[in-house]
Amino acid sequence: MKGSHKEMHKDYFLINGKIAPAEAFDPHEITKTTSVYEVIRIIHGIPLFLEEHLERLNQSFHLLGFDFSIDKKSITQQIHQLVEINKCYHYNLKLIVNNLKEAYPNIFLFFIESNYPSHQQYEKGIAAILYQGERENPNAKVILKSFRQQVQEALKAADAYEAILVDQHQQITEGSRSNIFLVKEDILYTAPAAKVLKGVTRNRIIDLCKSLKFSVVETPISLTFLREADGLFMTGTSPKVLPITSVDGKPYDSIRNATIYKVQRAYDAAIENYINGRIHSQS
Repeated sequence: MKGSHKEMHKDYFLINGKIAPAEAFDPHEITKTTSVYEVIRIIHGIPLFLEEHLERLNQSFHLLGFDFSIDKKSITQQIHQLVEINKCYHYNLKLIVNNLKEAYPNIFLFFIESNYPSHQQYEKGIAAILYQGERENPNAKVILKSFRQQVQEALKAADAYEAILVDQHQQITEGSRSNIFLVKEDILYTAPAAKVLKGVTRNRIIDLCKSLKFSVVETPISLTFLREADGLFMTGTSPKVLPITSVDGKPYDSIRNATIYKVQRAYDAAIENYINGRIHSQS
């Protein structure tokens, strides 16, 4: 039914560059064929790390075997148009591309429900659970509706914030909507890039750690190693760097971990520098 899709927020969306009212939004159109997507955070009207999101989107098309690339200049203009017509300067938007077997794929741009961690969650950390499951093609960001619903049910039942995925080898890969980093004696560990969605935030964190002189090791992470970690955190578009203080009830002192704290502060500074740089370039 048109106009009743809870995922789409605000008054207008764009379909193939054309403005349409919220009532015309048909949820079936964004799931009827393989849909590749990106979620981009808008801060002060600026799409955060846009270049990296569009690069990953194009990589997803190629990984899935589609000979298509997004026009970066055109989509940048459309994003700014969506921001202005909705007068929405602090929110998340979703960019979806589907109908990829056709000569002209469909491109949707719309705002989505945007929930960011509270100040208290950054101060006290969040609870996570382990969840048996893995993505068929982890490097491509494809809508997997049934998988997402199953994870949401497990999170609700456990009253947890995130689910950490465990693969068939009993190794940690990533979060259901995030990447996961463990800290052990000032060294950061995360699953190999081939096994996870290479998040924009994840890549930024790895680069920041190099500038902070922290070692980052990409390696398979066993459940035994998880239990021995000093602390851990999740990264993503909405959560940024969010400490995890329990996994399946086991506590971790992630909040007082100096390494996690420094990474958190460095990433916040990187966001501020990016946004300020784009604001000044427009003025």
